[in-house]
Amino acid sequence: MCGIAGIIKKNILEEKSYKQILKNMTDSIIHRGPDDEGREYFQNCFLGFRRLAIVDLSTDGHQPMYSNTKNECITFNGEIYGYRDLKKEITDYPFQSNTDTEVILSLYQKNGSELPQKLNGMFSFAIWDEQKQQLFCARDRFGEKPFYYAIGKNGEFIFASEIKAILATDLLDSELNDEAVHHFLRHMYVDSQQSIYKNIKVLPPAHQLIYKDGTIEISQYWNFPEEALYISEEEAVEKFRELVEKSVEKQLIADVKVGAFLSGGLDSGTLVALSSDKNKNLTTLGFQYEGDWDEMPDARTIANKYNTDHKEVALQNADIPKTLVEVLKKLDEPLADTAILATYTICKEASKNMTVVITGNAGDELFGGYKWYQEEKRILEKGSANASLLPFYKIGSTISEKLNLDKSNSYFIDKIFRSKFPDIVAYQKGKVHNNFTAEETFQLMNTRQNYQHQYNFPLDKDNLNTPMRMDLTNVIAGDYLVKDDRIAMMHSIELRTPFLDKDLVEFCSMLPAKYKVDENQTKIILRKAFGEKLTENILTKKKQGFGAPISQWLRIPEMENLTTKILKNSASKIYKKLDFQAVQKQLNYNYKHWSLLVLGIWMEEH
Repeated sequence: MCGIAGIIKKNILEEKSYKQILKNMTDSIIHRGPDDEGREYFQNCFLGFRRLAIVDLSTDGHQPMYSNTKNECITFNGEIYGYRDLKKEITDYPFQSNTDTEVILSLYQKNGSELPQKLNGMFSFAIWDEQKQQLFCARDRFGEKPFYYAIGKNGEFIFASEIKAILATDLLDSELNDEAVHHFLRHMYVDSQQSIYKNIKVLPPAHQLIYKDGTIEISQYWNFPEEALYISEEEAVEKFRELVEKSVEKQLIADVKVGAFLSGGLDSGTLVALSSDKNKNLTTLGFQYEGDWDEMPDARTIANKYNTDHKEVALQNADIPKTLVEVLKKLDEPLADTAILATYTICKEASKNMTVVITGNAGDELFGGYKWYQEEKRILEKGSANASLLPFYKIGSTISEKLNLDKSNSYFIDKIFRSKFPDIVAYQKGKVHNNFTAEETFQLMNTRQNYQHQYNFPLDKDNLNTPMRMDLTNVIAGDYLVKDDRIAMMHSIELRTPFLDKDLVEFCSMLPAKYKVDENQTKIILRKAFGEKLTENILTKKKQGFGAPISQWLRIPEMENLTTKILKNSASKIYKKLDFQAVQKQLNYNYKHWSLLVLGIWMEEH
């Protein structure tokens, strides 16, 4: 929804340069909030804000916003769902607006550091408490809204919604973080618990931060429920249906036009069906790939069923190189998710006539939508593959790579992997969402760096919900939500994810996995709850998702030129971190080639 920024330093008000520095920060993120700006100055704290007006379009929504006592001042990015109900429960606060921002302030006065536990939504915020002389910050449970911070060269505590705002201060060096580069090579994105820069930190999802007297205190305020649900499938479907419908209803609340992305899959189809019940003039947008990757025929069946104002956008192969460079130039961190191109193109179109868009992200991770969950179910039931097959792994994987086979669809290769990864946690860490192997990464970086994501919940090897939770807190937060927030905000639109409603996530995480996935079907509970609202072709189609014909893309003449210009040029910036000869061995028109090119382009542009 917005962009936030701030600087805390003792007696900062007495140093004239910092007002300009704060303005530089907020100017750098104007795309996050073109409708309004604000800056407030205290003796020891400066707060900045850029506004994208969505709820309460009046000047009452101006930020930074003071509490009724003027003791607290907040800069807030996001949306609090159900805030009107929260407001009704607070009878002793003299509200002056209809904003969720003021509700947060009232709850802070009442609950202090327990505030984030009371909120359901996507958010990052910072509250300056003048009486306590402290900054209280928090980020939503799943990482929908960003929060970066750093310590400046003069001891300043600096925070912002995007890295570019922190770099705009010129108060710290921009040295790359080797651990983050390592994770990018392994998984194609920067981990959700780090930033690409050594001196810039990220507040992890579901965490809060207190800065006082030069000390940073970080704590986790939420985790997955430890208990399991023991209910019948019929009861589970009924409760699931209720939670999804309630979440959609809450997230459709806005004082601006709301649309929905429609990919042709189960998740987006369900959300469009439910949104259409509340919004009879719903606009839907779909992205059309060239050739066999096109899902728009399926999307049109939903659009026709619910009579939406359906629009489609496409990206021609010839435009891919230019668009890729354009996106990476604007992204603060490298991201090799091929969907950045589709997301950029469709968000650009959406920005022409809407401000809020509903998206079906996180459905696969919550409802068991991936084939590897089925494979992990087989591991639980049958154990690992025969160890005698292990010597054939190298042969099989080599053949697979030479033929550009999709390993997730190759039962033989998966079976060989299972001999190497004997349980579902090992399988998830070693097989899923992996790009370069650890050894290949060592060769590329000439270092034995081995950074891994740290999970803040028990990794139960006997529970199929474990890999779903791992995906939700790892790839969702580090890849998909970064892609959605940054690219949508480039076009001053807000993406909302109803499946990441707190109550829905907690329910699904406790739900027996057998209600989500079995050997024959994925997303069982979604199909049973909302199948009647979908079309037959969507219910019966095989999962496609936002994939891409990488081999074809990398052979586009201008993409070949980019490979030659950047990856085959030993003077390129990428070779400040990677070994030239090791890179040359990996230029095989596959995802490894793609991710190296992405990193190379990004480093040239930053």
